[in-house]
Amino acid sequence: MTHNTPHTPPTEELPTAPNAAEKPALVRNKYADTMNKRKRKMPKKFKIGLTLIILALLIGGSVWLVKKAQSAGKEQQTMQQTAFATRGALETFVEGNGRTAAKSKYDLGKELKGIVTEVKVTSGDAVHKGDVLFIVDPKDTRKDLDTAISELDDAQRAVDEAASALQKAQKNVSNLTITAPFSGKVIPNVDDKGVSKTYKIGQSINTGDVIGTMVDDTTMRLPLYFNYSYLNQVKVGATASVSIPASMSTVTGKVSEIEKTQRISDDGVMLFRAIITLTNPGTLKKDMLATASITTAHGVLMPAEAGKLAYTREEEITAKSAGTISAINNLDYYRYSAGAVLCKLQSDDTVTAVGTAQRSLETARKTVESKQTRVAELQKLLTDSTVISPIDGIVLNMSAAVGDKLEGNAAPCTVADLSSLIVKADISELDVGKVKVGMEVRLTLDNEAATAYTGKVETVSLQSSSNSSGGGNSGGGNGQGSTLSFPAVIHLDSIENLRPEQSISYKIVTASKADCITVPSSAIVYSDSGAAVYMKPAEGQTPENVLPSPEGSNVPEGFVLVPVTTGLFDDTNTEIVSGIDEGTEVYLSGPQDPFAQQNATGDAAVAAG
Repeated sequence: MTHNTPHTPPTEELPTAPNAAEKPALVRNKYADTMNKRKRKMPKKFKIGLTLIILALLIGGSVWLVKKAQSAGKEQQTMQQTAFATRGALETFVEGNGRTAAKSKYDLGKELKGIVTEVKVTSGDAVHKGDVLFIVDPKDTRKDLDTAISELDDAQRAVDEAASALQKAQKNVSNLTITAPFSGKVIPNVDDKGVSKTYKIGQSINTGDVIGTMVDDTTMRLPLYFNYSYLNQVKVGATASVSIPASMSTVTGKVSEIEKTQRISDDGVMLFRAIITLTNPGTLKKDMLATASITTAHGVLMPAEAGKLAYTREEEITAKSAGTISAINNLDYYRYSAGAVLCKLQSDDTVTAVGTAQRSLETARKTVESKQTRVAELQKLLTDSTVISPIDGIVLNMSAAVGDKLEGNAAPCTVADLSSLIVKADISELDVGKVKVGMEVRLTLDNEAATAYTGKVETVSLQSSSNSSGGGNSGGGNGQGSTLSFPAVIHLDSIENLRPEQSISYKIVTASKADCITVPSSAIVYSDSGAAVYMKPAEGQTPENVLPSPEGSNVPEGFVLVPVTTGLFDDTNTEIVSGIDEGTEVYLSGPQDPFAQQNATGDAAVAAG
């Protein structure tokens, strides 16, 4: 409630008192009643409502001011987020840091042991290929070589023993399959009562067990003795008439052998032996009694005594390895061809022995190879005890002096060809696929003058070297974390004012176009139809293939979405192959810094307008 300050209202003019001593008459103030009237209090609800109204007015005013400021900011931002398609050059590159190095560099004498007896150069000396640099007494190396040769002999003997063991084990495995040694009939074994022995699957067989006898009974042999006086009358091939009393049959045979034995008969007569061979008609067998007469030019000769028939060939079928029968054919008088399987055995121990012997042989052979390599190294060290320069160059380091003892753990001398320098670089696994031999390289020496050089990629290794965080980065972005790196060599077009082991920055140009239309990469958006840009048509221009803007897009008035075909791009700009022309104004719908908005996986955020 507003309070008014009281004031004196105008009064009527009073007559002057006749006597100054008289008191003037009092006049009543006409506002007194109003001023002295008891004031009425404001209701509490009215006070609360009035307060709320005031607060609402204050908040509304603030919101209006903020919105107005935001609108002004958006208008200013919209003005800043447009650009024009321009024509110019565009290139992409992989960049990083490398170090200069001599193309040819040799660390000499690293493996040598012994006392240095002579030094002919010092650091900084120019040398030619074949010049003697220093000499070492190789006494310790000779001792090492003698030991290495002895160890090599032992290793070779171990190989021979392992090879023999493997051959034996393999033979034992092959012996698990019992085959017919030749074509013939199997005669079964018999027990003491003359009953044929039988074999079945699962039965154990020991080494040396005889499971039958293979005989060739298609022809029979009959050894007979004749009087020695008839020796010259009997000829190989002579016809003989063989009589077999058991079957009361006669079979024609021939003399196949004449043995000039000198057997004395019980009657004191000297005898020789003739072997008569005859075809078995199928009824003859071993040990049948037989006799024969031989027809000669002088008549028919009779033997001094009868003989017994024998098979032409006979061999026991013996198990040469122990095992359990896993398969078996009939062994009772069946006929088989040479090599036919008669019985198969199974033995896990025998098979395991082969694997063990193979591993032992492989280990022994590797040991021999290692010893041979060591012997060759020591022999070379003996030859290299007089150290010579392998190239024309400069002695970068000569740290050994006469009398020094070399322990074979450091190179006392380094020689390099400084007439040709290279740059050694490590390319990140993220970029190595972009780098090819022959690509142009721009280099900057890290000195006060930032001296510039040019070169070309000479080699790129197919094998990574190690984990590194200092490899090349596409387009100059900063690599984060550790990645595999691949060594590369850059050939320098000029080496003026360069020396080895200097740090140098490089940019490998992976792609370039000298004349193309580009827009800022943040102008590119991706719709269902592919790449597109928001463009502002020129006066009188009606774009074709206008695409609908995504719902909720905040694009300035006058801009429409049109498809484009993109080409080369770097961190800043993207080539427009088709879709808009040079000079077209485009809206930058995405972040101008491609690294400003990245998702959790590190991928660049996609501008959506």
